[in-house]
Amino acid sequence: MVDSVRKSAIVLGAGMAGLFAARVLADSYAEVVVVDRDVLTTGNEPRRRVPQGKHVHGLLARGQQIIEELFPGVTDEFVADGAAYGDVTAQVRWVLDGRPMRQPRSGLRVVSASRPLLENRVRDRVAALAPVRFLERYDVVEPVVEDGGRRVTGVVLTGPSGATETLACDLLVDATGRGSRAPVWLGSWGLPEVPEETAKVGLGYTTRHYALPDEVLGDQVSLHVVASPAAPRGAVCARVEDGRTVVTAYGVNGDHPPTDEEGFLGFLKSLATSDVYDAVQRGRPLDELVAYRFPANLRRRYEDLGSFPQGFLVIGDAVCSFNPTYAQGMTVAAIGATVLRDHLGRDGEPAAGAYFADLAREAIDTPWGMAVGNDRARLGLADPSSAEQRQAARVTAAAARDDEVAVAYARVVSLVDGPEAFAAPGFTARVESALARPKAKPGREVVEVTTGGLTFDVETAGPDDGEAVVLLHGWPHHFESWTDVVPVLGRAGLRTIAPNQRGYSPGARPTAVEDYRLPLLARDVLGILDGLGVERAHVVGHDWGAIVAWYLAARHADRIRTLTAVAFPHLDAYQHAYRVDPEQQESSKYVGLLTAEGSTEYWLGDDAASLRALLAGADNALTPEQQARYVDFHTRPGTFHAALNWYRTGALLDGRSALGEVTVPTTFIWSVEDESVSTLAARKTSEYVAAPYRLVTLEKVSHWQPQQVPDLVAAEILTRVASGDSRTGDNRTGGSRG
Repeated sequence: MVDSVRKSAIVLGAGMAGLFAARVLADSYAEVVVVDRDVLTTGNEPRRRVPQGKHVHGLLARGQQIIEELFPGVTDEFVADGAAYGDVTAQVRWVLDGRPMRQPRSGLRVVSASRPLLENRVRDRVAALAPVRFLERYDVVEPVVEDGGRRVTGVVLTGPSGATETLACDLLVDATGRGSRAPVWLGSWGLPEVPEETAKVGLGYTTRHYALPDEVLGDQVSLHVVASPAAPRGAVCARVEDGRTVVTAYGVNGDHPPTDEEGFLGFLKSLATSDVYDAVQRGRPLDELVAYRFPANLRRRYEDLGSFPQGFLVIGDAVCSFNPTYAQGMTVAAIGATVLRDHLGRDGEPAAGAYFADLAREAIDTPWGMAVGNDRARLGLADPSSAEQRQAARVTAAAARDDEVAVAYARVVSLVDGPEAFAAPGFTARVESALARPKAKPGREVVEVTTGGLTFDVETAGPDDGEAVVLLHGWPHHFESWTDVVPVLGRAGLRTIAPNQRGYSPGARPTAVEDYRLPLLARDVLGILDGLGVERAHVVGHDWGAIVAWYLAARHADRIRTLTAVAFPHLDAYQHAYRVDPEQQESSKYVGLLTAEGSTEYWLGDDAASLRALLAGADNALTPEQQARYVDFHTRPGTFHAALNWYRTGALLDGRSALGEVTVPTTFIWSVEDESVSTLAARKTSEYVAAPYRLVTLEKVSHWQPQQVPDLVAAEILTRVASGDSRTGDNRTGGSRG
């Protein structure tokens, strides 16, 4: 409802802050005039007086929420015009301190588009409001004041023809951005100097648009390699309209990305991860490299002025200008518009003192503190041992391990929640739990090994100079399934390497099912060996770990000395049996329970009742302590769902994953009591090994052999290791052990 005494409002500046202001003013004034010195273009090119318009622009989740509130349906219009749109965590890949953040669904949405698209669409919606009209190519001369500078009653403008004209108004809103002349005007009216706070950053960024193949980003909206104190260079790679991807690289304190091809690519290659560099290597440049400089964050503290003229307010970057790499500007402008709206809803004309106090508290204080604090850390000006910096480092580290921490982090940086969310007791406990490494047994060590952008928890034991034995766990276990095998191998002088594999390590948990394909699982193992300085190793696998071990032995024989497969036959033999053997077909029905829609909820529902029943079943022979350990592990957010992705790939039964012959010395341990593998599959395995081979047939032993008969499994591993890695001969012997 328009107040009858509110006749006219004028907004100086038709950028996003001015457009948001015009939108809320249109609900309270009979006429709203938006003045800008630019030609307000409708194409994809940035406006002439917006030099940063070519660079990446982010609309944080909080900003998207407010814009949708102000302009219902506008998000759909953005998308219809080609903007990318998705979940702020599940479809945005964040790399924090060199670690990929977890990617659960947050329920928060993010829009990625060029500034011209966002601005044009919002301007169209504002222009459609009955009270609003635009004046293009008008320069502001000065406001008109009365009562000795205590009231603003209009503004003097110079039009396109050069003629000067004066427009009267009840309220003048300055949204002219960082270059606002409001402080100068106030001083000329005899008012105190506006307190200003600057925080140097010395930011420079360079941008180019690319055409990238669709598979480079997949379903991701964008990729953010976030600068940190340890790695103060960063980059954003984001989908925008017209099939383009915008890449903006940035650095601080004079360390700016170059504008020549070789230098720019070298800068991208130097980031904490090579993700952005790898992406552009597969793309085609669409334009020239363009640079922009941003010297310092700037805040004008109007809230500290003792007096301020009536009929005059300031909003957006004209009040506070942030380091643009945090993408806070448009969102803070949107929040500022809601503050203005609240004050317009009060009786009488807006009171400047109360408005600026609320603007500071509700819109500026939090993002200003975040931006300046982060910049100080990147510039090396913050004490890394301070409580604030230690907490920040722990939160980002935990966000790479824990879904709930990742969502909380995204909510704070998206300005949906305040940083106080990080101090909540429940959240602090969550961070500590996420960072708590798996406890190593005496004489063992749990280390983190990063490969391919994923970080794995790896338990190592035994002498560093011992021959390496890789122990690969199965489903639904983790590396502790080898707990009683490791000491036996260690006493024999072997070095054991037992990783929590992809999906099981919190830092190695991608969301897409295709990221759990067998070649990638094997590549993880090779990367872990590389990270630990191991050229060749004996490989041992149980259950799914055996499938990975078979793959390594078949496809990467140059890295594998010997193979010991426990409880699972050669994959080709298994799939042959599945095609022709009713016994194996019956034994494989459990796979359907693991891959059906809603399988995660089925197994974890009712306090994980189905999972508990599986682990306690007669076939498992797991102790109550072992059962409790695995239930605790898999009920942590995201773990069980990721582990099931191994099955969801279809590699077990689809018949497309033929491995071919294995040419390394091999032992296969199988039990006739194992309900998941048929006799045909076990017996046929010998046909796929062209090297010394031993089938060990067990009786009265379940599928979970490393836990039930660890000494027997260890003895067979030692026998195979002792045989050496000779590829000659075809010693296909069999053995039976009860």
